[in-house]
Amino acid sequence: SQNLRAESIKGIPKVFIEGSYVGRKMSPGSYSAKFTYGKQTKTVPLKILPDPRISAEMADYQNQENTLKALENSTNDIHESIAKMRKVSKQISEVSTLLAEKTDLKSVVDAGNAIVKKIKAWEAKLVQNKSESNDDVINFKNMLSADYIFVRGELDSNVPIVTNGQKQQLAALDAQWKVLKTEMNDLMSKDIAAFNKLCADKAITKVIVP
Repeated sequence: SQNLRAESIKGIPKVFIEGSYVGRKMSPGSYSAKFTYGKQTKTVPLKILPDPRISAEMADYQNQENTLKALENSTNDIHESIAKMRKVSKQISEVSTLLAEKTDLKSVVDAGNAIVKKIKAWEAKLVQNKSESNDDVINFKNMLSADYIFVRGELDSNVPIVTNGQKQQLAALDAQWKVLKTEMNDLMSKDIAAFNKLCADKAITKVIVP
């Protein structure tokens, strides 16, 4: 790309997280640049050189890039998971709303409302939905996604140094995400599957997990 950065991190609608979503700076090495004008396309070799003012080995740049990739991959995974669960929550809410006045289907409505509540509680551990500006970062606690972006911001510099503290923080964040991802998978395989079965038993069209 023109700014020599990787693809941007995926965002989440209506969620403010302080920090940049732009892709990481590409490390020194050989690449190819693709130019398109109308129907014409041309690919040319491109080489990114290291900053001559910085004393660093290629292994240092590779370590920085690998760590940044890991941070970006986990952040994208979190944001994509939230988007998926929001779609599920919306479908369940629509079913519950449609059936709200049908007393014979109260069990379906109650089960649906309980799942929506669980999904909201799960999402609240990943992103701070109350933050709407830079000032709100002071007022409301950052959640897991913002912690990933903070560490990534520290690392995305011309100086390819990854500290032990940053590595330990990445491992700690990944451990938290692993637990919460398991929680999400359990919601889908247990709670949502049970809700779909309940809907099927009552001859109601089931929720489709995207």
